[in-house]
Amino acid sequence: MNRIKAIIVKEFFHILRDPRSLTIIFFTPIIMIVILGYSVSYDLNRIDAVVVDFSRSDLSRQLVQSFANNRIYVLHKLVRETGSQNQLHSAEAMLRREEIKAIIIIPVDFARSLTSRGQSDFGIIIDGSNSNTANLIYQYNEMIVLNFMARMKKVDQLLNLRTKVYFNPEARSAVFFIPGQIAAILLMISAMLTSISISKERESGSIALLFISPLKSHEIIIGKTIPYIIVALLDGVLTLFFSRFWFGITIRGNLAVLLLFAVLYIISGLSIGILISTSARTQKAAMLAAQIFTMLPSYLLSGFIFPLDSLSPFLRGISKFIPATYFLRIIRGVVLKGSQFEHFIFEGMMLILLSVILLTAAVVKFNLQRKAVQ
Repeated sequence: MNRIKAIIVKEFFHILRDPRSLTIIFFTPIIMIVILGYSVSYDLNRIDAVVVDFSRSDLSRQLVQSFANNRIYVLHKLVRETGSQNQLHSAEAMLRREEIKAIIIIPVDFARSLTSRGQSDFGIIIDGSNSNTANLIYQYNEMIVLNFMARMKKVDQLLNLRTKVYFNPEARSAVFFIPGQIAAILLMISAMLTSISISKERESGSIALLFISPLKSHEIIIGKTIPYIIVALLDGVLTLFFSRFWFGITIRGNLAVLLLFAVLYIISGLSIGILISTSARTQKAAMLAAQIFTMLPSYLLSGFIFPLDSLSPFLRGISKFIPATYFLRIIRGVVLKGSQFEHFIFEGMMLILLSVILLTAAVVKFNLQRKAVQ
């Protein structure tokens, strides 16, 4: 126990005396949270559109007004309005230049058909180059048109749908994404810290002293892991409170429950870092490998951005071996929904299993390398 304690003290001194480690630990997560918090978003705050109104009737103007009254629709005037073909060409040119996202086309007989037959056609062209934005515009259009039809048929008071949104009433993307970003960053930082620490010892040659010392491999790994568990937990708490202060992300659940599962999650991340360090020859290689093996799977295969159901069966199978898949559910559940410990028994068991597997693999790989050197 005294030998492990000595390594722990040595690692703490190493962290405090290394400005690069301190930068990675405390500044990198904050910078990443700010950048990703503003850049990763599904929110649609503005839809620029033009109206090509060939009808020029009272009914067509009422329809146009319905779009204009919507808070995110901004209607633009066409530069050229001489001739029907010219109007369409001008509108399409604006769409290609990405000045607008939609074209509303109202035909000549719009009012006549609506008055005589009670129905009429009109068209909306949507810029589909961004499928997510196109889907949101389509949904907004449907809502506006349905409201217009209800007013026309005077049935808008027939049904009053009252919808209540739990956990994220304003439907802000940041509220959904930032807890996921904390999970991804925490895994990356944990893996990076241990991988750099051991790689640095290899570069300086001091790891040979550890190899020939009476310390056992598991004592070295435990001694190197414990300080970084404490540091990573402090880092996670700092990031959570920064998100609360900067983005207004309220922690609804019990912080102690989150920290308990975070310890398991951090152990799995530190184990990944030790595994990487046994193969990486330099600190740069270890840092790059830690980013690739933690960030990419955490962002793309854990459910952080894309739902797991949308992945192919092969990728869904891989996602089951990624620690972020389970911790993502935990942090979103605790932070956004106020979920309790009993809601995450399965996720906790999976984190324990992954931590044991990764830590055992790290000890075995480290031991093999040690024997090879000796």
